[in-house]
Amino acid sequence: MTSEPLFDHAGLEIIGPEECRRILDQATVGRIAFIDAGEPTILPITIGMWAGSIVFTTGPGSKLSAAIMNRPVAVEVDEWDGEARTGWSVLVKGTAFTVDEGREIDSLDRLSVRSWVKPDAPKAWVKILATEVTGRRISG
Repeated sequence: MTSEPLFDHAGLEIIGPEECRRILDQATVGRIAFIDAGEPTILPITIGMWAGSIVFTTGPGSKLSAAIMNRPVAVEVDEWDGEARTGWSVLVKGTAFTVDEGREIDSLDRLSVRSWVKPDAPKAWVKILATEVTGRRISG
């Protein structure tokens, strides 16, 4: 039995939690949003899923600083077809943490998540502990 889709106040289809997780499992690129020096910042990241959480690598800088401070962040993945006017977006809100336990780092290093700027540079792993996962779809 298939249930009817649900729509939000703007008429966008609400993507359920299970489909959001499937989308996140397949995503490789997203954007992370956080506050840096009192200003909103959004940067692209290459992502993976590990133990139900979004993970990414980063070097020294604002993304790592946000994680070290255990600050709130948001990660968005999306897809858009401008010609067909169809697409979807999944938003994950949560807190960023650095991963510093050796066994966990060994597991993360086996993922196919690679920095797109300097893949061989020293890196730190960051994990997003999600507090909210939502998704929307627009159909042309």
